[in-house]
Amino acid sequence: MKKHFIACCMIGLCAGSLIACNDFENPAIPYDEAPEAPETLTPPSIDPSWDLVMMPDEGGQAPCVFVYKDKKYDALFTRTLGWNGGDGVLTTALPDGNVFWSFNDSFYGVVDGETRARGACSFPRNSLMIQKGATIAAGQESDDDLVWLADYVQTSDPDAERYYQARTHIRHPKASLSDEQIAIGEIDQDYCYWAGDAVVYDDPARGKILQMLWTGVEPGALKNIDGCLREYSLEGQPGDGQYMSVLSTDYNFKSDGLAYGSTMFEDEKEGHIYLYTTKQVDLSSRVLVARTETLDLGSPWSYYIRDVSGDYQWQSSVPTDDEMERSYITTDSGSMPWVFEKDGVYYMCMEAFPFGRDIYIYRSETPYGPFTDRTLLFTLPATLDKLGNPYPQRWYMINLHPALSRQGELVFSTNSDPNNFWDNFNRVGSADFYRPFFFRVYNWEHVFDTDTDEEEETPAETTPDAAE
Repeated sequence: MKKHFIACCMIGLCAGSLIACNDFENPAIPYDEAPEAPETLTPPSIDPSWDLVMMPDEGGQAPCVFVYKDKKYDALFTRTLGWNGGDGVLTTALPDGNVFWSFNDSFYGVVDGETRARGACSFPRNSLMIQKGATIAAGQESDDDLVWLADYVQTSDPDAERYYQARTHIRHPKASLSDEQIAIGEIDQDYCYWAGDAVVYDDPARGKILQMLWTGVEPGALKNIDGCLREYSLEGQPGDGQYMSVLSTDYNFKSDGLAYGSTMFEDEKEGHIYLYTTKQVDLSSRVLVARTETLDLGSPWSYYIRDVSGDYQWQSSVPTDDEMERSYITTDSGSMPWVFEKDGVYYMCMEAFPFGRDIYIYRSETPYGPFTDRTLLFTLPATLDKLGNPYPQRWYMINLHPALSRQGELVFSTNSDPNNFWDNFNRVGSADFYRPFFFRVYNWEHVFDTDTDEEEETPAETTPDAAE
């Protein structure tokens, strides 16, 4: 089940033959001298094989936390053949111990291993991958354990066109290319789907299946227009043709264009899935929430809406703009709200909006908020660990990965892009834009420890009554 509960799951990972980013160290990036920990704090016990590098405080972080660059995972995604870049980057823990990964716009093709220059690549609008769980648990991760669920154009002739290029996983019904154009490897550049979150559902008739939301995107304006629910089989083994085969696709699922479910939290105790989205107005982006009736994404949804009297309630009708704008569950602006629970407290992490380097943490007594007490968790570095230009245009879609946590730490991936889209190609280090880098934050549980008893009661005092 995808439940954003940070547990002490012992997952040991080691990189395979991939080239690590820090093999191409740019001298302008001072990450090799770890800062000393505060005298009053005890650093976590880190296995050297995990290849974590403590990150200097480049602009602020909570005084109690220890932030590490995860060079092992950075190496795993420093790739030269097939998938070599992509944004989105969401994960879901699967019941067999494997991890499901989804990506939005991706690059498939060939990268020069020495210069990290990305050559001619196709640009699938979404893509999937399975990370095998047996090697994760054993701490023997390698590239061979990443099963890319890609529809490759051709993989047999390195000298022929479209070598290791791939097609989009799920096309939007309004996409305009013909079957003949898709067959030769062309990619839709108009209507497309981008990935929402995914959950595992134990269906009484079909057993455990993966349910995933896809959000339709309008060309040009990049506006959410509709939704899709696709279900996948978890029978068999990764790569056998049955595992992750498509069971059903509802192209007209929640076609309101509101993108609820971009991130989710499964409340197994109460039997709901909470579905989060953000609404952007001018330079503000704040969080809204809906929930399912059961742990089935296909069950009826209700929306947490504040009426004109100021009272919150769950309503079955899709909210209007006016209803949404008075129903935010955060006061502060942010992007990609990730909610998880520990010891009966619900936490939310978000990136500062728009495209900030600061990652904040909030808390609440319920998964539907309000989320208050915004506190800086850590600040992303100003530069990327890469050859060539180390400065991204922006950070975006900073995602949380509970399935990758080894000791209860928070695991984040980043997305970043160059100033010019074409800088993703044919330049030294171009393949290290538009791909994830990873960070682990230890001791986050103590971010609010300095609060007084009175301050700790604040979330309870401000939580609105929810009419069930």
